[in-house]
Amino acid sequence: MSCNSNSDYTNNLKIFENRRIIITKQNRLLMNSELRKAKILNPLDTLEDWMKEVSDSNTQPNPNCMSIATVDSTGSPNSRMVLCKELDAENGFLTFYTNYSSIKSEEVKNNSKCSALFHWDKFGYQVRLKGFVDKCADSKNDEYFSTRDIGSQIAAWASDQSKEIESLEKMEDSYQKIMNKFQIKSLDEAKEIKLPRPDFWGGYDLWIEEIELWKNRKNRFHDRLKFKRKISIENGKIDVEKRWDSVRIQP
Repeated sequence: MSCNSNSDYTNNLKIFENRRIIITKQNRLLMNSELRKAKILNPLDTLEDWMKEVSDSNTQPNPNCMSIATVDSTGSPNSRMVLCKELDAENGFLTFYTNYSSIKSEEVKNNSKCSALFHWDKFGYQVRLKGFVDKCADSKNDEYFSTRDIGSQIAAWASDQSKEIESLEKMEDSYQKIMNKFQIKSLDEAKEIKLPRPDFWGGYDLWIEEIELWKNRKNRFHDRLKFKRKISIENGKIDVEKRWDSVRIQP
């Protein structure tokens, strides 16, 4: 499978609190009170199920919120919260978007290894993922950027993410300059306007090699299953094994 392959944004769209995330067509496994590894052939199906359960409960504004961890050139870790905008359970990757000049982007240039973490405390669910990131294709970036509201599109243009700035007023000046650049007088009047995507902004696919499903149990005697699979890269193409090997691990 090409590392720049485009996901189908025209089908299977699921709204998560006014945010879009791809849901692939697969049969869902009904979860019992315990995790049963024999019933879970693809752990990413379970991640989708849990995310949907959280979303349907309307108890969390961003059920697709996750922590992304990278390391810098000295090996020091760095983590931050981002939004999972696509989850392809069949091929085994998730997608998040950022500024390509941000700290996280600079770090993955030197080391593409990355980890992610979802945690929904009220539901007693946690999912840990490990893998490597790969830049999304321009066409995929363009298509997603076009779905953002005009205010967020302007913000992407205006922000030199993670760089120092003198004051909040300077930030607001930058925002206004972009509005002037595109001749936007007010956001209310510009709701139907779509800006082009800046070339310094786009997404990363996190290709998942390892995933741990964690379920809360009383006495802190938690239920944990770990899954692994092989991924190879040859001539710029990513080939994935669909079969996951699983083991139970102690709390």
